[in-house]
Amino acid sequence: MNPTSYKYAIKDCDVTDKPALERFRAKRSEWLDWLRHDEHHAITLSICSLVWNDVSFRVLARAGETNEEGALGNSLIAEALIEGHIAIQTLAIRRLMDDRKSGVISLANLLKDIDRNVGLFTRENFVAFDGLPYDCETARKRVVTAQLVAGNSTFWAARHGPDAYSPSQQAHETFDRISGVDPANRQRLDRIPTRHVKTLRRWLTETNAGSIVDWTDNFLAHAAGRHRRHRVDLAAIQPTLDKITAVTRTFARVSEVVLAYLLFDGGLGNVMPVAQYDELEQLDRPAITAKQASDLTKRWNVMENERNEFAAGVLEEILAVPS
Repeated sequence: MNPTSYKYAIKDCDVTDKPALERFRAKRSEWLDWLRHDEHHAITLSICSLVWNDVSFRVLARAGETNEEGALGNSLIAEALIEGHIAIQTLAIRRLMDDRKSGVISLANLLKDIDRNVGLFTRENFVAFDGLPYDCETARKRVVTAQLVAGNSTFWAARHGPDAYSPSQQAHETFDRISGVDPANRQRLDRIPTRHVKTLRRWLTETNAGSIVDWTDNFLAHAAGRHRRHRVDLAAIQPTLDKITAVTRTFARVSEVVLAYLLFDGGLGNVMPVAQYDELEQLDRPAITAKQASDLTKRWNVMENERNEFAAGVLEEILAVPS
């Protein structure tokens, strides 16, 4: 885990309610860890993996469709690709939607926790949580006056700390938009409307994510009994590529709102990772040679025979166990 660090101590932040700022910074760090920094389960990493796997599979599927005589038309390859892709994507969606236990890193749990703590999103916390001046105009006049007195016609504007009036102004403008407060009526204790977080939670519930989770629970993560399967409309919940892509899009949009507009930490950027190699390398070559085909047939037969003997002699072995 790479916990979020702050450049300025709480006592040095231009915030009147220091205890509230302390709680806000602790929660903000936790949420950013969930979103960006957890080395195993970071939400943005999961979303980028969903996008990468989606595009990769669609490209391979297109290759198979346009060349039915190619290696991708082989039933073993097609079966492994399709089942593997569906398993990876649906399990990732299931993890991101898991809200059954506190402490589980998921997008659903993140929104629940933000909803519980939405009162911490005051304007002063939002703008000045890490040393930025709350009053950006007073800070601008102070900095410009000091530069003029020093005879500096040009200077580098600060990006953090009490002299960083431009980032402070940007933060105020962002908060104006999401709070709906007119800039002329700004108050330190202005708050973000709770409806915004509820809207994000509604976005999740209105996607096909829930049906995909149900399908995964019944047919992938668990082996549901027949009586339970009959309660599920298979035609309606059978995962499809378009359903999975639509859910991934919603995940990205929800995360963008939280990162860029609630936590003011920059957005997702490009959700599709950039390939560090030629993604189509060697796909123009045969999957196997004629010699390999002969060897693989022999290997298949050996493994088939080994596995067909798995259940042999079980009665003798269990009867040989002393009473």
